[in-house]
Amino acid sequence: MQGLDDVDIRTLLQLETDLTDQSLDAFLEFIRQHYNLSGIEYYCCSFRGRSKASPFIARSHGRDFIEKAFDHYKELVDPLFSGGARSVLPIDWARLPRIETNVHHLFDDSGQRAAECQGLTIPVRGPANGLWALFSVASDENEQAWSARRHDLMKDLVHVAYYVHRRAYDLHAKDAPIDLDAITKREIEALEWSADGKSPAEIAILMRISLETVKAHLDAARFKLQALNRVHAVTKAIRAGLIR
Repeated sequence: MQGLDDVDIRTLLQLETDLTDQSLDAFLEFIRQHYNLSGIEYYCCSFRGRSKASPFIARSHGRDFIEKAFDHYKELVDPLFSGGARSVLPIDWARLPRIETNVHHLFDDSGQRAAECQGLTIPVRGPANGLWALFSVASDENEQAWSARRHDLMKDLVHVAYYVHRRAYDLHAKDAPIDLDAITKREIEALEWSADGKSPAEIAILMRISLETVKAHLDAARFKLQALNRVHAVTKAIRAGLIR
């Protein structure tokens, strides 16, 4: 399975250069294909002017029955978070309560069973108080294949979910620019070595710190730069003049 670091940097930069509702949909379609999923949906009813009756929704390409699956599971997941719950853990659809037997399968418009339905919903919050959204993915894999990659997939998609949420926020709400002063000297140094092509293990030796600390520095810099992966963070740091 391709991972987060394999996401094409040109795709990320294009999204930020030409940020529209349409380009966000196109990015979700890129991620859908990258991870071989059946569909992806980003749902937010907490932006100003939005509500459950009129939410902001971005979706990848997908057939009608995929959208029906998203709508069904959203009804089960939504009450867990819209009421102010603090949990932000991803939810495997198979573990949700009150699921009818046939809901684990996708159905086409004729009512015929089309495929098994696996999926995840990742709740995201921030950057302002009261803002939350649901990022969901669906797959037509069987349970065994899905279980084999679910853990690694979930780790990557949490980052993707927050990245998409941030881009949607940029589209539909005002926010202050990135605070470059919040990025520490050690985080910048780790980015510089990463820009030189050094691996985290090599950076640990060069900076005389542990591998875990290097990863923490790189992840902190990635978060502060609002980047999806480390290559993206390095690119944004170069553009901002933090590193050369």
